[in-house]
Amino acid sequence: MDSPARSHEPQCILCGRCLEVCPLLAATGREELSPRAKLYTLRRLADAPGELDARAVERLAGLCLSCGRCARVCPQGLDVPGAVALARGRHPGFQAWLWRAWIGRADLLWPGAARLGAALGPRGGPGALGRRLAALAPARRPAPLLRPEAFGPCPDAGKTVLFSGCLARTLRPDWARTATDLLRRLGCEPGPEPAWGCCGATLGHAGLAGARAGAVARNVAAWRAAGRPRVVTFCASCTHGLAAYAADPVAGLDAAEAAAWAEAVTPLSRLLGRVRFSVAAAPGRVLYHAPCHAGPADPDRAWLTGLPGLDADPGDGRDCCGLGGVMQLGAPDLSRAVAARLWQRRAAAPGDLMLSGCSGCLTQLAATAPLGVAVAHWLDCIDMA
Repeated sequence: MDSPARSHEPQCILCGRCLEVCPLLAATGREELSPRAKLYTLRRLADAPGELDARAVERLAGLCLSCGRCARVCPQGLDVPGAVALARGRHPGFQAWLWRAWIGRADLLWPGAARLGAALGPRGGPGALGRRLAALAPARRPAPLLRPEAFGPCPDAGKTVLFSGCLARTLRPDWARTATDLLRRLGCEPGPEPAWGCCGATLGHAGLAGARAGAVARNVAAWRAAGRPRVVTFCASCTHGLAAYAADPVAGLDAAEAAAWAEAVTPLSRLLGRVRFSVAAAPGRVLYHAPCHAGPADPDRAWLTGLPGLDADPGDGRDCCGLGGVMQLGAPDLSRAVAARLWQRRAAAPGDLMLSGCSGCLTQLAATAPLGVAVAHWLDCIDMA
């Protein structure tokens, strides 16, 4: 029976929609890892804390990829990843501390990790950690597939700046250079990139609410100081994290600013519909991985699959890369199981190229790809010469 405090809250109606979309359940078959099970476990813990071992229950509930798929399909509007983040915040543990250090000091930690990964070689040596380090090292760029031939006018939105994201700022500045060149040739003339921090999304998923609030405040202040420009992104997870500010009280935006912010955050791929590209033949199949946080309206997927001459296999949008943020530290075996299911379903073979537009997904895909399968951001495939 629900407690009186919960009598007015939305309740699970056992429709099973979350079970149909949960990548963790699909990869493991373990229903105790499903969103529905996590929700009931956490609510039982809250209603009868003396009956269950809190740390064990919250550890089980913390085995969540934070992909958000269950929240999007729930007819009751229940947000299981949000509930899991609260549980992680109550018992952060070593994994959350390590994740906060990894994200918060990316400028210091990631370049060193990438150099170590490069020294280990393309397969990273033995073990999952070695492969993950190797995935941070810039891989050999794939053969150029796309060459811009004609540029339409950039839609007028005043001043434009990039939000490169943590990975591009620390390890892949070439992505930002290509994006900047594209914007200039569109006529958008991007200004200097403000002093952004992390978008905050992965910190929030890890239960680090204070760290996320600090990141949000820094980015909003940087946007205001830059004159409230259009903010162009090329990382799907950053786009998702930034877009959430418009409805989040933590951001401190009034109604007018919230509307301006929502209008300002712009995926680069949405602007590239104004560019005509010539397409070169690919050495193998071109696959596209849809990041979980891009959602059904994924602008990268829409742009790439709509390019004449690029026969890109978009998949069905149901696969998760298995990154899971802080979950990969606490349950790396589950993270790898989700990734293995993705590669099996996509039937990737040597010579194939997997593209995506999410920095986190790209590191996970590169760390788990079958031998001979290349992984790249779609910006890597654009020849600006």
